[in-house]
Parts: sequence; C-alpha cells; structure tokens
Amino acid sequence: MKQLPYIPAGGKARIVFFVKPGLDNFLNPIIMALSEHFVTKKLIVSTHEQIGPGMEEADICWFEWCDDLVMAGSKHPLAQQRILICRLHSFEAFSRNIYRVNWNAIDRLIFVGSHIRDYVLGRRTRLRQEQTVVIAGGLELEKYNFSEREKGFNIAYVGYINFKKGPMLLLHAFKAIHDEDSRYQLHIAGVHQEIRFQLYFNQMIEVLELQDSIHFDGWQGDLDHYLEDKQYVLVTSPLESQHISVMEAMAKGIKPLIHNFYGAEEVFDKDFIWNSIGDLVQLVTEDRYDSARYRSFIEERYAFRQQTGQIQELLEELLAESRALVPESLAAVPKITVGIINYNYSQYLDECLQSVIGQTHPNIEILIVDDGSTDNSLTVIERYVECYDNIKLISDGGHTGLPDRAFQQIYAAAEGEFTLLLSSDDYLPHDRVLDCYLQAFQETNGPDIDYVYGDIQLVGTSGEPAGQWNYREYSDNNIVRLVFERWGSGVVPMIGMFRTSFYQKNDWYIDPLKKIAGDTLNCIINCKRGWVRKHVKAPLLCYRRHSSSISTHIDKRIQSLIYILDYIIHHFDEKLYFPAFNWDQYGEQARQAVKNYAIGNHYAKMALNYMSNSFTRKYNAEQKKAYIQPILVKMDEYFELSLQAGDDYSEEIASRSDSFRGWPRSSS
Repeated sequence: MKQLPYIPAGGKARIVFFVKPGLDNFLNPIIMALSEHFVTKKLIVSTHEQIGPGMEEADICWFEWCDDLVMAGSKHPLAQQRILICRLHSFEAFSRNIYRVNWNAIDRLIFVGSHIRDYVLGRRTRLRQEQTVVIAGGLELEKYNFSEREKGFNIAYVGYINFKKGPMLLLHAFKAIHDEDSRYQLHIAGVHQEIRFQLYFNQMIEVLELQDSIHFDGWQGDLDHYLEDKQYVLVTSPLESQHISVMEAMAKGIKPLIHNFYGAEEVFDKDFIWNSIGDLVQLVTEDRYDSARYRSFIEERYAFRQQTGQIQELLEELLAESRALVPESLAAVPKITVGIINYNYSQYLDECLQSVIGQTHPNIEILIVDDGSTDNSLTVIERYVECYDNIKLISDGGHTGLPDRAFQQIYAAAEGEFTLLLSSDDYLPHDRVLDCYLQAFQETNGPDIDYVYGDIQLVGTSGEPAGQWNYREYSDNNIVRLVFERWGSGVVPMIGMFRTSFYQKNDWYIDPLKKIAGDTLNCIINCKRGWVRKHVKAPLLCYRRHSSSISTHIDKRIQSLIYILDYIIHHFDEKLYFPAFNWDQYGEQARQAVKNYAIGNHYAKMALNYMSNSFTRKYNAEQKKAYIQPILVKMDEYFELSLQAGDDYSEEIASRSDSFRGWPRSSS
C-alpha cells in the first residue's frame, strides 16, 4: 500500500519528470501546462544514479518513455512511496522493455493510442488493464498557421526514412501518383537512417525517372513554415501511435493521405485513409478538398488543452486514491508476515520486495533472511530497511545453503497471524495476492484452515511468461501416493500462506543428518500431522526459472527426490504407495521380497525417466549416467534386500540389472 510523502494543506504536489537527453520534445509543453497546478521539475537523466535523488524530491514520478529509466525507477525502494506514471509512445511496445518493468509499482501506464494498448495487453505481461489509460497527444493549435487551401501538386513526407515508415511503399506510391499526373512533386522533410534504403532510393529514383520530382529537404526545425506551400501530407507507415506531423499538417488545413496502418481507423477518419495505391491516387486526384474539415478534426479530438486536462484529472485522481488508502487503524486488520529468503539474488530483490510492499493489504510484516550473500544483496536490503519500518533483516553473516533453516527462523520471528514464504527470485503477480489468501482463510466454514495455496505463474529471467502450474486439492493419502509415483516430485506447493500458529506448534522439519529436506518432504510430514488446507484456483506466485534455480541443479534435485522416496518408504505402509498389490495374500518374508523388488523396480523406472526428461536433456549420455548413478545405487540396494527375502524375482532383477550394465554404481 503506497504511503505518499506528507503534502501540507493547500500545498501543491511535486512532479519530477524523468527523461533522457534529447527525448523531451513531446514533454516540454505538458510540463509548462501542469506547472500551474503542481510543482514541476524536469530531470534529464544521463545515469541511473540520478533516479533515486529525483524520486526523493517527488510525490509523482513521471517517466516519459517505457525505457530503462522506468525499469530502474519501478524497482527503487521509493517506488511504493510515490505515484509512478509511465508514458508509452509506440516503439517500446515491440521491445522487451514491457517485460522488464516492475508493473506492480506503476500506478498508470499512459498510451497515446488504444490500438497500442490493446497490443501490449495482449502480450501476456504482468500489466493489468485497470493500470492503463489512453490519453492521445495534443497539438498547441495556435502554433500552426491555418489557411483555406485548394488542390495543388506539392506532397509532403515528414519523418525519418527507415523501415518503420514504409519507405518502399512511399516510393512506389508516389510513382503511381506521378504517372497519373507528372506535375506532382514529393518533398521529403527528413533524412535517411539506414544505408540500405538510401542506396535503394538512389537507384530507384533514377530507374523510375523521378529525379526532378522528389526533393530531399532535410530535417526541418520549423515545420509550420515548411508546410506553408504544401497541399498534401503522405503517410506510408505500417504502424503509428498517432503520427503527430500529420496532425500538424492537418492543423494548417493540409489534406492527409494516410495508409491504413495498424490502428489508423482508431486515430483518423476513414475518409483520410487509403488501402491500395489505386485508392491513394483517387484520394489525391479527386475534387474533394476541405481545409476547414482537416483543421476541425484536430481541434475536436487532439487539441492540447484536452490532453493536459485529461492528464491533470488523472493525476488528481491518483493523489486522492493514495490518500484514501491510509486506514484509520490497523488494529482490526490481521497482520500478515511475509518471509523472504535470499542468497546472492540482488538482481531480483527489488522486484520481489516491491511486489510485497505494493500489496493492498495494509498490515504487513516483512522478514528477510539473508544466508550470507556475497553479492550486493545486503546493500539492497538495507536501503529498504531504512525506508520501511515494517521490514526487518535476519542475518548472522554465515552461509548454510539451507532454505529450510531460513524457514525455521521466519516462523520463530513471525508476529503475523498468517505467514507467506517467498524466495527472493520470485514475486507476487498482483497487488491483491495477500487479500486473496486472507479471504480463503476467512470464508471457510468448519475447522480452521492451516494452509492455503494457489497456482503458479512461471516466468523467465526478465519476467516474460513461461507457462503455468495448476494445482488441485487432494486427500492426505493421495498426496503421499502421487508424490511416490512421481518419484518424489510434489503435487502441493509449499509456497502458499500458513496460519502462523501451525508452524509455531510444528517445526519446519530438517533432518539433522541429511539437510536437504525441502518443501515436498514437509508436505508429506504435514499429511501425517493431519493439516487442513485449501486451494485457490488462481495464480498467486510468479516462479522465476533461471540458471541458478535449485531445480536446475540436477545432482541436488536427485538427492532430494531419493530422500523423499525413502522417507515415504520408511514412514508409510506399502499399501498406500503400491495400491495395485494384494498385500494381504503374502506372508511376512514374501511380502518383503515383493515390496523391495517393487521399490527397486520403481527406482529403475526413475533412472530411465531421467535419461530423457527435461531436467537432463541438455547433458550427453555419459553425463546423464553420472548424475543418475545415485538412483541406481538405491535400485541395487532394494533389489539386494528382495533377494535376501526370497528368489521369486531373481530373473526380473537380473534382467533389470542387465539393462543398466556398464552404468556407474559407486555410492561414494
């Protein structure tokens, strides 16, 4: 929940605008207009070190482009104590930037066109539609000299010549117009940005014999003056957010010739749009020419006063919402402890912490256990501890390599009625996650719920979507059976929310002899304890897949899975995990022979699975065998126990063992 700096009664909120050098052309008029109602400052950012001090001066932080500045600002500790605005123009929508911003910290993303917004929302980012608004760019109409015009022969093209502007279409479209009437002239106010198109233009202008009809006038500082003798403005782009230079020409009374780019009909009247080159020729040569209409279209839809009015209204609305979020009292609101474990994940810490701090639930305690990080994790954490009274660091400086030990520390220190565990490379997908968990606890009739879990959204290193794990509810016995059948892989995640008292009565289990227990083992143990749990059918965690994830360390994974399987074997009846056998028909010795053969065979199937599954796919055959050897050691161990109890399965055991001939077996 955001807590803005104190604004005195009658005082003006402070806005700092963050923009890179040379990219503030669209921004300057907005700053001037908003200066009447807010204290404004433009910060030209050349290094990210400027962002933190700039945010300290602000109540509202405006990032003019969806670029690396907003990426850094959205992950700064102050992001949850400031209103953050970002404006996305168009090209950013097609970059990886939209996956790298911490959208949980952004209060509004402003689009200049609804077609660009629809595209971005369809790209499966973490951005929610309610965080977005469309405010089109506006023109200061008094800067453009309007005059009634008549048809003529001067066509203007305004902008860079690059692949985004449809340069080949521009050339061939004008050729068709020129073929219709050779008096037409094309005046290009722009420069080449790509040598390939410059070479193409030089060649084709000569081949098409247009040397005397196409004029390169260079970049124009005074477009109003440049367009004074032009009658048409031509657009050949495949996509634009608005195309301000066309609007500037229309404000002067110049007829627009707009190719039907993606979203064009949402921005312009269909009478100004052409689909084919034949349509364009007709649009140029027809008698219809109405300067007043072109100007009035801009006045009615894209006047600057409308744009700034919408922006001011948005900012006032966000300020009012933030002030209203502060509760009168936290006493009646259950406290939730969020425990975050970290080891050398400094690059992910900001995003994880921001996702927790930004939750709508107002009463949160955040405990961070750092397991002796050697990167700059402690520096990052200490910045948050300084900014937020509800964040505490637990660290003794040493490295244990045991997430389970950190879980124990969190439950021992937790003051909240409920506790959620997070790894610092993961994060919460939206700002209502804690409230979703709490609602599940509160709406259940019958015995108190001990644990609530949801589904998991998988993301890549930069937060891009990578799939989803959907779970369901199981009985205790089915959990044990399924985990065994899946060779130790869990079916209920242990990264949901517990009633804190459950783990203050029952320790998070760690075997002192084999300290690789993990989530699934504790899930199995809780089944013995008779825990009461509930599943929420919604993604409540973003789990990041990357090269440092423990699940990618195949040796540690296999050791952990073997330990879980052996725990089940030694603590549960074989009727539970081998239900297909008619166990009552066997005497004790025969039962041991069957049981141990079945277990050995289960390990044999596990070894074959790990020769081709996704965890080992990147390794060659010899590497796979080396990683799988602990599984074969367990297979041999149980086959030997079966043979000691009887020889009924000697042939099957020999056959199975032969299939792994030459594979390493050392248990060292």
